Amino acid sequence: MPMTNNEPWVLVCGSIALDFVGRYDGSFADYQDRYDIKALNISLQLTELRASFGGCGMNITYGLHKLSTPVTPLSAAGVDFMDHYHQHLTEIGIRTDYIAVDSSLPRCATALVIGDSKGNQITGFHAGASPSLMRKLPSEIENIEQCRVAILAPEDAPIMLRQARDLHGLKIPIIFDPGQGIAEFTEADILELLTLSNTLIINAHEYEILKRNSELSEEAVQRMVEKVIVTNGAKGVNVFTSGKMDHVDGIDKARIADSTGCGDAFRAGYLFGLMQDVDAIVSAELGCVLAAINLENIDTQTYEIDAAGLWARHEAAYGNPEQ
Repeated sequence: MPMTNNEPWVLVCGSIALDFVGRYDGSFADYQDRYDIKALNISLQLTELRASFGGCGMNITYGLHKLSTPVTPLSAAGVDFMDHYHQHLTEIGIRTDYIAVDSSLPRCATALVIGDSKGNQITGFHAGASPSLMRKLPSEIENIEQCRVAILAPEDAPIMLRQARDLHGLKIPIIFDPGQGIAEFTEADILELLTLSNTLIINAHEYEILKRNSELSEEAVQRMVEKVIVTNGAKGVNVFTSGKMDHVDGIDKARIADSTGCGDAFRAGYLFGLMQDVDAIVSAELGCVLAAINLENIDTQTYEIDAAGLWARHEAAYGNPEQ
């Protein structure tokens, strides 16, 4: 489904992964209170274990596609992508022509996720085929000049740097979203990615790691990019612009079915807002609404929503935005 010559679209650079998701019916905090954990050596009895389609890049793509926002995913996959994932994407109408399938690598990226009854998660991630050199650069994509914004969803630093340098040369605005992998980024990695990017989206825990690994103060980070979006689960989102902070409340009455991928859904909602030409505050509100919708559904690419439905849920939660 190629883009038309005059239609602005979003580029999502990020992983395509198979998720193996387990559920622990208790709470990690209660477990820790009950047992004296002197090392990370615990055994949890799971009540559920399932496989699903995931990967931060594809989860963001899914949300944008559901909201009828033109989007192209740029990724790399292993041979097992052709087993079921490719059919899943083509059946719902997501383009796959810039997902490089590396025949020398058997597996896509893989995530092992255990969630508790409070929405907390323990995640293990293997990059699989994500680092494949078969992955194209953004500059190799048809009609890249019509790309309005690109998001660098969480991947290894060398992949994100390669894409960021290319996008910067194309003068395409970059949203830097390092995710949990920020713990492995060097000071030099972080400084260059912030320098090349326009916006940083990150959760509160990851933000602390970013500042520690980069040896930057909060003020210094905010001087390097136009906006810093810091998410904090049900507590909401802080939007920093030119040293000014605006707080967006989270959706406090969402039903928790599965917290996997809520951060990715937030990013899809935020990008939808940007493409609708609303400001960062309303975009963050839309992100919170889509994250709550994701939270109410099992797995990351199963919720059903359209743009009208998202705006209706937004109005119910936040009222009418000022245009």
